[in-house]
Amino acid sequence: MNVKIIDIFWDRIYLNIIFQGKDIDKNEIFLKSKVQKIKLEIKQLEENKYSSVINITNIRDITMLKNEEYLFIAKKQDKVEEICIETDLGYKLEKLDKIYRYSDQNLAYTVTFIPEERKNKIVCTLISRFMVINDKYYKEQIKGSKNKVRRAIFILGKNCFNYIYKICSFLHFNKKNKVLLMSETRVPIYGNLKALDERIKERKLNKKFKISYSFFKTLETRKINVIFKYLKLVWILSKQELIFVDDYCPIFKFIKLSNKTKLIQLWHAGVGFKSVGYARFGFGGPYPYTSCHRRYDYAVVGGEALIPVYEEVFGISKEKILPYGLPRLDNFLDDKKISTSKEKVYLNYPILKGKKVILFAPTFRGSGQKSANYPFENIKLDLIYNLCKKENYIFAIKMHPFVRERIQIPKDYKEYIIDLSDYTDINELLYVTDILITDYSSNIYDFSLLNRPIIFYTFDLDYYQIINKVHRPIREYAPGKICMKFEEVIETIKDEDFEMDKLNKFREENFSIHEKTASDMIIDNIILKNNDDD
Repeated sequence: MNVKIIDIFWDRIYLNIIFQGKDIDKNEIFLKSKVQKIKLEIKQLEENKYSSVINITNIRDITMLKNEEYLFIAKKQDKVEEICIETDLGYKLEKLDKIYRYSDQNLAYTVTFIPEERKNKIVCTLISRFMVINDKYYKEQIKGSKNKVRRAIFILGKNCFNYIYKICSFLHFNKKNKVLLMSETRVPIYGNLKALDERIKERKLNKKFKISYSFFKTLETRKINVIFKYLKLVWILSKQELIFVDDYCPIFKFIKLSNKTKLIQLWHAGVGFKSVGYARFGFGGPYPYTSCHRRYDYAVVGGEALIPVYEEVFGISKEKILPYGLPRLDNFLDDKKISTSKEKVYLNYPILKGKKVILFAPTFRGSGQKSANYPFENIKLDLIYNLCKKENYIFAIKMHPFVRERIQIPKDYKEYIIDLSDYTDINELLYVTDILITDYSSNIYDFSLLNRPIIFYTFDLDYYQIINKVHRPIREYAPGKICMKFEEVIETIKDEDFEMDKLNKFREENFSIHEKTASDMIIDNIILKNNDDD
């Protein structure tokens, strides 16, 4: 029906919706939820432009919207479809949220707008809520028996795990010199935790400290099995003086650690564009007080310029964020390490030796680990095959670990196109890479140290920024050439138009230089210092 919303704005209690499209007055426009369907009055402003004004306190004698989520729907004869929004409006939506307080500020009515993906287009969901103050923060009224049961189970589980932890922690009153390295997303030990572990052993501190390990993938484990794993994990956690993690660890939503225990986050990503943690607050982000991110005593990041970024992400004070660098990059530019890593890669993939390598390593699409995917149809294998054959390149594909599906490479193309998604250590692959093609991934942080070209293939740039949110506008901060079409990627490689000046600026802004390695700074300033303080 070619109807879209091009603008939304408020005038006190009046919500103004501007539509664009041919013969909209021949359509019926509705605001529709699961329980309500409200026909909107449409007024023509000019050719192909119409408006609808909604009195949010009195909508066509319905009085007010219910506690529901509403979509804008167009109907023409028997055809019904959801109305999409203009790209520019997608960026504006989060600034349109309204809070109407009443009853001595104890109650509130809120109207919020969320961009959502529906059938490969962006639509606007209007969320209407009556809120009630509850102790420390506003909390949505719980409706429906299922939601009440789920909340009851969550509270019961949280209280049980926390109570069990307190008992175990009391039994393990002597936690001195006990260190745990753990992850709920990666198996086996990898990245920052692996580098720190190796340095601890190099300095023979494993003789002074008891080092323990816990690695399993919570989101890939059945819920009933997670309960038993958590019971075991609670016992292990209760013994520790220091706990190091490298990613999101939901166990810490359920327990409050002893004052004798310190929790340190060695976040796996150097810096990327994707919003995570409290940077997504209000858009599917964590709860105000129960997020595991707030539990960190310290968070180690790559450089001083990243402190404001992770202050936002973790919801902790900047004093707790330590710009020591990433342990996994301690010896990243060491000649011996580079040589050893290259030999290992060539041993596994001899086809790469003697060739120029283009590594395609994008992040996933989807809301998380369970829904992670990548739209492979956006990779034009015929174009990259012709380029590789002519220029003696190998096009190596490394999908994000969350993406389980593998790209189908035609048999005739396998001489120049290979899938390396099952290779665990992407940093080893970076050493043999001449050109990195990515999108919103944090792998740019590591690769930038090699001072080699980065191409950003962001065919869904506006869509991704609106739906997923980003820390930094990609057009402004990307350290390399941005391409919206795969044909542009090919031309960029042919012309060697990599915009390297952006890469140099990125390196200057995001890395801090220290006399010691990141691992040694963590050992000296956290592990040993904590031991001295005791």
